[in-house]
Amino acid sequence: MTGFEVAYIALDGTELRRPPPEVRAVPFEHALPVRAFASYRRQRNLPGLWWSATTGGHVGYQSWLERDHVMLLDFDPAVGLAVAGGVR
Repeated sequence: MTGFEVAYIALDGTELRRPPPEVRAVPFEHALPVRAFASYRRQRNLPGLWWSATTGGHVGYQSWLERDHVMLLDFDPAVGLAVAGGVR
């Protein structure tokens, strides 16, 4: 995969960009979100938080489609982690 990078925000607030093979061991559950989950009147999408049994905490979503994916991941026994907004 030439030219493809994963960008994420480290705990110290710096944005890091690495090729996919170099991020296999990165604990994304500890990374900061790369985008905010904004909410305002007359918003066309419906952001929110899903409490995940898999992670034991909330996972943010920016649309009901994202929420549905988070819900499906939460019920899949093969999934060990679900994070939202952690990479781009």
